Amino acid sequence: MQLDQTIQQHVARMPLPLQGEVLDFVLFLEQKSRCQPLVEGERRAALAVVLEKNATLNPFADVDPITWVGEQRLDRTLPGRD
Repeated sequence: MQLDQTIQQHVARMPLPLQGEVLDFVLFLEQKSRCQPLVEGERRAALAVVLEKNATLNPFADVDPITWVGEQRLDRTLPGRD
């Protein structure tokens, strides 16, 4: 039996939602195989573009750092220590 037939038989026995997940995974693998890894210079240039875009958007402009740190440091109960 061919590999594609074996896969098809297994997928046919799965519920429809799981068949959708299989399709998502196959599409992910196809996309991953099309992507060529960037060489170091291209990687740095791509990172610089993304960082420049992020600086332009300024996503944390409305966040007060002192308030944020205070919220993060609030006492919380530890799991399993009630």
